[in-house]
Amino acid sequence: MKHLDIIGPGLLVIGIGLFSYFLLGIIGPVVIGGAGTGGFILYLKTGYKYRFDTSKVIISYLLTIIFFTIHVYEEYIFGFNEVASSLSGTVVTQKEFLTFAGFFAPIMWVTGAILIIKRWAVGYYFLTFFFVAMTIAELTHFIFPFVLYGEWKYTAGVATAALPLIPAWFGLIITLKETRKLKYAKEIG
Repeated sequence: MKHLDIIGPGLLVIGIGLFSYFLLGIIGPVVIGGAGTGGFILYLKTGYKYRFDTSKVIISYLLTIIFFTIHVYEEYIFGFNEVASSLSGTVVTQKEFLTFAGFFAPIMWVTGAILIIKRWAVGYYFLTFFFVAMTIAELTHFIFPFVLYGEWKYTAGVATAALPLIPAWFGLIITLKETRKLKYAKEIG
């Protein structure tokens, strides 16, 4: 049964990566794949080995979803689909952007919250995947202007990109702290 704890997250990130490719072009799987892979590595070091009490991180996780949704709204208002189009070399319509970031992603992350509360293996993966996505992927917003224009210039999403970072970093700290406690208890006892 433990092999499903590895296969499930792998299939999940592949599926999400493919779905994002069809809606966002190459930028989707690059961001999702990077966050999914980073989340998988962290999952192997934390929730896969040590099933800590997720009630200690669920508030950070839910706050991250709220701030992510606010961030996506800013991206929508200022036309992030154009940034995604420029970065991917594929036309990304506002409808495609909203389908993925404004509809599918929040449903996926809220589903993750249920799985986290239930303490299922895939829930621990969602936790690390989402925290990595929000702490690393959102930082790319500060790089996009240099990639697109060769200089600092406001691009859609920059103003609120740091919002989901704050509770996600806090959640990551709690995740690592709780994992260390269980690892230490296992070593001494």
